[in-house]
Amino acid sequence: MSFKKRNADQQPKLPPGSRLSAYNGQLLVSTGVPSLDDILGGGLPVGTVLLIKEDRATSYASLLLKYFLAQGIASGHHCALASKDEDPDTFLRSLMGLASDASENDNDDDDQITKNAAARGSDRMKIAWRYSHLKKFESGVKHKPDPIIPNKAASSSSSEPKPYCSMFDLTKRINDAALDEANTTLLNLGSLFDDTSDDYGALLDKIQNLVIDNHFSSALPAPPNTLRNVLRIGIHSLASPSWQAKSPQDLYKFFHALRGLLRFSFGVAVVTIPAYLYDNMKRIEHMVDAVIEIESFAVHNEAAYTQNYHGFFYVHKLPVLNSLLPSSTKLSVLSAGGNNDLAFKLRRKRFAIETFHLPPEGGVSERRTEPPTASETKKKQRGPGLGCGSTPGRSDPLEF
Repeated sequence: MSFKKRNADQQPKLPPGSRLSAYNGQLLVSTGVPSLDDILGGGLPVGTVLLIKEDRATSYASLLLKYFLAQGIASGHHCALASKDEDPDTFLRSLMGLASDASENDNDDDDQITKNAAARGSDRMKIAWRYSHLKKFESGVKHKPDPIIPNKAASSSSSEPKPYCSMFDLTKRINDAALDEANTTLLNLGSLFDDTSDDYGALLDKIQNLVIDNHFSSALPAPPNTLRNVLRIGIHSLASPSWQAKSPQDLYKFFHALRGLLRFSFGVAVVTIPAYLYDNMKRIEHMVDAVIEIESFAVHNEAAYTQNYHGFFYVHKLPVLNSLLPSSTKLSVLSAGGNNDLAFKLRRKRFAIETFHLPPEGGVSERRTEPPTASETKKKQRGPGLGCGSTPGRSDPLEF
């Protein structure tokens, strides 16, 4: 057998803003949140559907959907948005903008935390000297900017490779110029309310036409000299009271058809759903690839842990493609142990998911024991009363 050198130019070109999984070789795209990418095993696999259960009192699920779409625009992907509770164009224009400097963004958010850690370090306990050389425990995932590497597989129109995961600033809004240059599609479903309307069927037809017309289907051959791109589908607040259907079974048919359509295409979908309106969500969870839930602390602000976190982050299902176990069991830092002990915090400039830790009992600024009353203080100073065998001015050894 003769040796044949592998030619890099003959290798299949990856879509912009994507990478291969180190666990199973699956094509991945970023959700825009580095900690969520870590939970999913490096990113969201192409051809899957991610379901986000909305919280009753907050809009954190919509924030994750905005991260997903903003990252798609930054990576040069085709982004499609469908919503009946909010105008899709207004939703796109409310996306967060790119951070000017990732390190400056992190330092600004963690400035107060660093000061508190330095103050605690000066008052270390004497029994902790043996632990000073150990590695510091990290409860979160730090985002490392992607290095700029020349990509020979990139098209001639784009000289620089597209980023996989960008750093966004919640205090900024996306530029109008970036939206005009982005490849976006607004899936408008109309506002007619009658017994014959079927919003799920109409949305599925629009998605199917979008996949076929723009060559996102992997089952159909692409035109020659065409670089494959990724289709990002965002569906905001699906199955809310604004969505019309002929029967309750139409929702299950939609998820079943959407999952089958994306499995053989270069597409990925993120769907938010008001799960608190439905009793049986297990059937829907079986029809998607990944399920996460957000539970905010808006209803119980009196708890002590609400000072450090804004809510719990539950992972009900992880994507499993081309393997027996989720890739996060080997690659994830936050969910590698399999425990659902995650919480999220919304800082001034970014959203982060970390390992949940209970604060010290009683808090750091409260007294853990009640101060003695004035009568008890006077009693100790005065001593015990006169009695048989007692001496005035001295404490009774039998008195506890």
